[in-house]
Amino acid sequence: MALHLGEHARDIAWALVDQGATLLASTLSFLIFGRTLGAAGYGAFVGLYALIGPFLALSQSGVYLSAMEHIARVGETPGEVGRSCMSITAVNALIWVPLLSAASLLWIKGLPAFAAVLLIGTEFCLTATFMQSVGIVQAMTGFLAAARLRIANSLLRIVLLTILAATGSLTLTTLAIGQAVTMGSVMLFAVWRTSRLAGVAILPGRIRRRHVRSVLLYALQIGASNVQTDGDKFVLNAAHHPADAGRYGAASRIMQFALLPLLALISATHVSFLRGRGDASGQMRRAVRSSLVAMAYGVPAALALFLIAPLAPLVLTRDFSETTRMLQWLAPLVILRGQSTFPMNGLMGLGRNGLRAKLYVGNAMLSVLLYAALIPRYLWRGALAASFVTELSLSVSGWVALYRCERERVPRPGEPPQARVEGA
Repeated sequence: MALHLGEHARDIAWALVDQGATLLASTLSFLIFGRTLGAAGYGAFVGLYALIGPFLALSQSGVYLSAMEHIARVGETPGEVGRSCMSITAVNALIWVPLLSAASLLWIKGLPAFAAVLLIGTEFCLTATFMQSVGIVQAMTGFLAAARLRIANSLLRIVLLTILAATGSLTLTTLAIGQAVTMGSVMLFAVWRTSRLAGVAILPGRIRRRHVRSVLLYALQIGASNVQTDGDKFVLNAAHHPADAGRYGAASRIMQFALLPLLALISATHVSFLRGRGDASGQMRRAVRSSLVAMAYGVPAALALFLIAPLAPLVLTRDFSETTRMLQWLAPLVILRGQSTFPMNGLMGLGRNGLRAKLYVGNAMLSVLLYAALIPRYLWRGALAASFVTELSLSVSGWVALYRCERERVPRPGEPPQARVEGA
């Protein structure tokens, strides 16, 4: 850990707690539903989130990152940003909840209709508003306060799952109802907390074009990344192989354990890339340092995943025996993920969000083509091959783009600094 982490040490520690709580909640859901629904049923559940993930980027990640950017980097007032972003969230919910509910009922079999609609509505309305509030809090007060809000949300999910499982009443429908109630509560608290910090009530207000543009740019990037990482589960479902989707989804979920410290590092250093915008040659150094830490962690983590993979069917059931082989082949992705994220964050810090979005979208389109070509014939092996190709492509293109953009920004002796072009 030779990284220059002094000022980030506390944030990274809290980010580990944050990611750990999130992963624990997801893992409880995964273990319980994996054992209860079997590979095919769990595959349908995974398929639902693979379907809505790219569109959720508009309401959740896009709004969250845009709120942080316009407050922490641009310097706009939290009240104006919050009101505009809340209206954007509301518009997204009105458009996507009915459309995606219909799509899920049409293409994904084995999910109760009421549960599917309620899960989608909760994600687009309640969770999206909560994420916006977290972004504003992080931009105003720092990572620690935002992490505490996310941890509280994860703990409530853990309590909900524990109560439902202990009482023998855990189904997709009861989970959907419980999540709507708990998410609604934590969302109201987060909005209240944000309003107090901002000094004005954060309610829907006038939508600003610049905020829409930022949300769209971030959503393109996150949505494209979701297509690349989760689109294979949806294609496996659409190709009528839900059991393979469930087993492959289980392997991907287990891989999240190994990604936990990496996700913590990404989360804790995100704002530092934004605030480093004035350093014309610093984004490459920042990205390289972070990637070296990711590499130092990723190699032993991938090896550990390979060695523990045979335990997967013991934790789940014999229905997931193929998950062992899938997980062993997926393990090296832990290394690649650490090398593709930080150059992209460097581009963000240089104000090149437009280029960043193009790279994500281009790689997502490549992944869709590969999934469509390989999965119907080779099933999960096709998904695996496509994942490796697109992850490597994203990493190489990201580093090349960051190197070229930073060279353009650094003036030669005697030359004035170049002005940054926002969103170029």
